[in-house]
Amino acid sequence: MGAPEKQIHQIVGKDGKPAKTAASAPGCFLQGDEFFSKARKGNAVHYYPTGAEYFEQVASAIENAKTCVFIAGWQVNFDVVLTGKKTLWTCLRTATQQGAIVYVMPWMSPKAGVDTGDFETALAILQLNSGLPSPRAFVLPAVSQCDQAGGLGIAFSHHQKQVVIDNNVAFVGGIDLAYGRRDDGRFLLTSEGRKGSELYNSCVPAIHSLSKSEQVDYLTRAELVAACFDNKLGSVAQFILSAPMKQLAVPMDMWNAASDHVKDTQKEVSDWWNTVDLVPDFVHKAREAVVDAGQNAVTGTAKWAYHQLDEGTRAKIRKLREFGSAQVQDKATALLAWLNGASLANLPPHLLEETADAIQAFAIRVVLALQAQGATREAPYENLVKLGKLLPVGAKSVDPEKQPRMPWHDVHSRLEGPSVYDLSRNFVRRWNGVAKQYEMSDRATVEVLLKKMGINKPLKAPRIAVEHRPKTPPEKQGESAGMPGKCWVQLLRSAPLKMRKAEALGEGEQAVPTTRESGCLSAMLRAIHGAVHFVYIEGQFFQSEHGDEIIGDDEAAGNVPGGRSGPMRALLDLRGSPGYAKYAKQLGIDGVPPSKMLGRLRWSQIDSVRSDLKGGGADFVNDVMKVVGNQGTIAGFAALGPAQKTLLNPIGKALGDRIARAIRDDLPFHAYLLLPVHPEGTLDTLNIMTQLHLTMQSLVFGSDSLVNRVRRALLAKQYVKERKISWKEAVAAAENVKVTKLIDEIEDNWQPYLTLLNLRNWDTLGGRHVTEQIYIHSKLLIADDRTVVLGSANINDRSQMGDRDSELAVIMHDDAPVSVLLDGKNMQRVGASAHNLRKALWRKHFGLMGGSAPATALGAMLEQPAAPRTWSAIQKTAADNALAYQKAFQFLPKFDDRSSIWPTWDSTAGKLKGYMPFNERFWSDPGPRAESFTWDAKQLSPEHAPTGVRGFIVALPTKWTLGEDNNSGMNLTTLADVGPEGGLDMSQQTAALSPDQSDQMST
Repeated sequence: MGAPEKQIHQIVGKDGKPAKTAASAPGCFLQGDEFFSKARKGNAVHYYPTGAEYFEQVASAIENAKTCVFIAGWQVNFDVVLTGKKTLWTCLRTATQQGAIVYVMPWMSPKAGVDTGDFETALAILQLNSGLPSPRAFVLPAVSQCDQAGGLGIAFSHHQKQVVIDNNVAFVGGIDLAYGRRDDGRFLLTSEGRKGSELYNSCVPAIHSLSKSEQVDYLTRAELVAACFDNKLGSVAQFILSAPMKQLAVPMDMWNAASDHVKDTQKEVSDWWNTVDLVPDFVHKAREAVVDAGQNAVTGTAKWAYHQLDEGTRAKIRKLREFGSAQVQDKATALLAWLNGASLANLPPHLLEETADAIQAFAIRVVLALQAQGATREAPYENLVKLGKLLPVGAKSVDPEKQPRMPWHDVHSRLEGPSVYDLSRNFVRRWNGVAKQYEMSDRATVEVLLKKMGINKPLKAPRIAVEHRPKTPPEKQGESAGMPGKCWVQLLRSAPLKMRKAEALGEGEQAVPTTRESGCLSAMLRAIHGAVHFVYIEGQFFQSEHGDEIIGDDEAAGNVPGGRSGPMRALLDLRGSPGYAKYAKQLGIDGVPPSKMLGRLRWSQIDSVRSDLKGGGADFVNDVMKVVGNQGTIAGFAALGPAQKTLLNPIGKALGDRIARAIRDDLPFHAYLLLPVHPEGTLDTLNIMTQLHLTMQSLVFGSDSLVNRVRRALLAKQYVKERKISWKEAVAAAENVKVTKLIDEIEDNWQPYLTLLNLRNWDTLGGRHVTEQIYIHSKLLIADDRTVVLGSANINDRSQMGDRDSELAVIMHDDAPVSVLLDGKNMQRVGASAHNLRKALWRKHFGLMGGSAPATALGAMLEQPAAPRTWSAIQKTAADNALAYQKAFQFLPKFDDRSSIWPTWDSTAGKLKGYMPFNERFWSDPGPRAESFTWDAKQLSPEHAPTGVRGFIVALPTKWTLGEDNNSGMNLTTLADVGPEGGLDMSQQTAALSPDQSDQMST
């Protein structure tokens, strides 16, 4: 039985006759004006299963651009290495020198918590205009345009990832032009010559501090700012100290009274915010880098503003470092700290929104001012050309001699043909909408800034030139006239209403949009519902509506006592600390609820407790600081806006319903899910732990998790046979069964319908065996090797519901068929490009694309993804690999047994038995003064090389965190969704399905 080939959508008049000619298109596409584009045929599509292949091809395309280049991304790093020694900046420079016009639109990250390097990229891009007769490089960092009220906007992003060349070729998918993405089928943990930010691994602490001699090989943010302004102001120091903006005036005043400020705050606060590098080189190390400010046009040289203060004031300011970011009392101070290279990752929560707003205002004004300044330099800043690479944040990186890089897996595509028009149109609308928003910002402050720079002409954000706007493809074309291939493609978006209104305003349209777009969700639901044999999903997240949370109560297997437990309690509740009984009264927090401790702490007693070294006082103080800081973070995010109570997107339900249909009808069907082990970040971070909690609830533990939906369908089928009742009655009966009984009845019999996978690799560094997850960043669905949904939208509320992150997705269907034994029994006609993409991905994951120990036996099954022997063999190989890894590395979650979110956690003792990779001690001895906690381990668990691993697939550990409450209580809206109406309108959900299909959803 094959998938449906076509659907005819006909508009019929009252007389029953067609009002318009019907359009024949494959049934996987979406119909209706609410979607961004319609399906277009005649496209040529090429898929990139590795980042290395994509980077090489996009580099060549950019360098050979003739008219224009459009680039949009969540993260765009000007110095990312694309291929060989070519960076994005050098490729764009080649394009502009050959006459092409470049438009670059990264997301303007808030810097407080997330800094993607967009400001530095903007400064570098504008330097491309140096020496040109007129500007050819334009940049507009895209501000968030979500529909969330108030401070919640800081959490959401412009997430689209696309490149368009000459309006003829487009690249779209999940890969940003950013650090860490350039990977091949070997998934190497070794550096292979990567340096600085290219040594990407956000899951471990960076322990290598770049020496002064190493730092001279990198650019600094200071230099980029100075190089952009030197022809007007003479030096960065003059620019900063001139205080051209009201945001910069406050810290100038504060510095003048530095003595009183330090004296007052010293009595009230300590260093519990734990931000060692908030005010780094600017006020402590006093970076000695000298910027040639005048480029021979201004005499002398200038150092940073710090050196223009008297020594007495400098000495007092240095004391700020002793108190960390607790001293950052306003957004202006934080802005200056960031401008001078600081990380704002641990900024006090009450400053998050204000700091993000201040930096955004600053960046907008600087970018627009420089854009207006035009091509006034004779040549780009010398060090930008010579060095080309930006200094990593905090001048630290992964140590390639000891620590593995994190391999990256993602998927991208290249399009030629009519649908390139839709990708160009999306970029033009986004650009012009952002430009209009820039111009409507604080004009008074802009005018002050411009006058300080000597620019008095009116400010105007650049628009896409008329000659670079795409032309609408004709409805009918010949094979030789714009139809280079046989793929149907439809572009869809997640687009908040605020963003759509800005686009309409930027385009000068009279009609005002009234709804958001949620086409990415509709595409996923349509593809899942229409799949006949199998679906294959690669996703960075799987967070979906999952019913009731099942944690450690009577619903959980093993009847684990309820309540917050394990590591999350250690991070949020001091009452679990062994030092609590001894020191709580002294610190004034005995019996005080965890969320209230910050206001009740006796700070005067902190030093006294810390000095009790033999009694464990120092570790307990660290516990206090960690807990209070975490509670402050939760409170800060809660203050941003209202929190939703549960996840909303129905993708998990759609998968469960599709499998339930197969069970009901006694037909084979299989779903493959490939996910990261955990979201990128260290596993002692509240956000990451909560994200993992949501994933495990969505997949396994929740009352309506994907696994439990399949279990209930299997139980319903059992009831139909045993009780001789209808399917509807059996489903109702199964719904009333508690999860504990459901597990007892069905156990792991869901596995013939569902395969859950991670990827992992290992190696030897410095004589030590190491392992790291291969990070799954893809946003991909393949149904029956016929339909491909690919783009930037993750399986979570923020990507799918439409009112937060902006997203792109393309549905692709190939009219070029190939016949294969898809289910191992009957020949099926599938799409050649979709089939080849899925096979290429499987070859990569099975280690057949360069792995040192390939799973060669799985190679014979590449053609038959729907055959039982295929999913059975994949599951066995993945399980064997998982067992091999867990025997070799005790810090990994167990596959065959339950384990804590920190697998070395001893629940009886309430502490770690062995170091975890998020701890510096796991990688090296940081010395006696390093931070430690009462729950810390004292040793490294035994490690050895895993034996028998084949390929890179490992079974997802479905018992990981069983019985633990790892929900930190962070604002779920910032992690999930959504708008005031509380969810996606059901009419939008079912718009993806034809009327007869929508009716089937209720059965």
